Amino acid sequence: MLRIGIYTNKDKDPGLQATGKVISALELAGCSICYDSDTASLLNLAEYTDASKADALFILGGDGTILRAARKYVSFGLPLVGINIGHLGFMSEINLPDVEKMIRHVKRGDYVIDERMMLEAKINGEGRPFIALNDFIITKINRTHMVQLDLYVNGTLAEFYNGDGLIVATPTGSTAYSLSAGGPIIAPNVSCMLITPMCPHSLYARSIVTKYSDTIMVCPHDGEENVTFSADGQEVQYLNSADRVMIQRSEMKAKFLRFTNDMFFPQLKDKLAQWSGPKK
Repeated sequence: MLRIGIYTNKDKDPGLQATGKVISALELAGCSICYDSDTASLLNLAEYTDASKADALFILGGDGTILRAARKYVSFGLPLVGINIGHLGFMSEINLPDVEKMIRHVKRGDYVIDERMMLEAKINGEGRPFIALNDFIITKINRTHMVQLDLYVNGTLAEFYNGDGLIVATPTGSTAYSLSAGGPIIAPNVSCMLITPMCPHSLYARSIVTKYSDTIMVCPHDGEENVTFSADGQEVQYLNSADRVMIQRSEMKAKFLRFTNDMFFPQLKDKLAQWSGPKK
């Protein structure tokens, strides 16, 4: 029996109506349902099978929800299905009305697996690595103050930045904060890392694309304080001028379950049109 996990963002589905529709569709299709622990709590389930045991994970929310779920479940190797009940949903595969169609595809095995590169970072080489599907961001606690950062690629000083901060992104993350900061769009099947300065105080400071196997190091300049490091905008660590942030490709990959291999550019065009707002 096909086992499908459910991961819900309660802020996007406060009445759990969308979650209820997905559960009903899965039950009607004869699927076994597993639950993320937080989702099970929302549904007041005393007993349930954990989502880590599922064959695929259905995620209800927007891109932020998908990022959280991906980072939580990537080590289990689950294919993810983003069901957009948020705003833009760059990473979502379907909208709520398409759930029954997706279930039929999954049951037939009529789908492709879209693997996405992830990044990992350590601060001063200590502790567990931070994991990101989109990006790591180094900036000031107070964005009205500039931060000075040194960028090293494979141990060589590549650039000195003076501005609002620095984004180190995956190709998936190229359509997130990096795009808003003026970075390029990179197709998700390209193996590379993208470094984009945020509001740099230099006309020649531009995005840099490095090889996927490179090691990136970002160091706050001497005397810098009140600097933050964040992973996918969700985990935050405070830095000072003595800290060294080492970033490289993670061995883990996020797996997305897709209808076809050719959805990125049509979907990108549609999402960017939504981002631009309604035509006048």
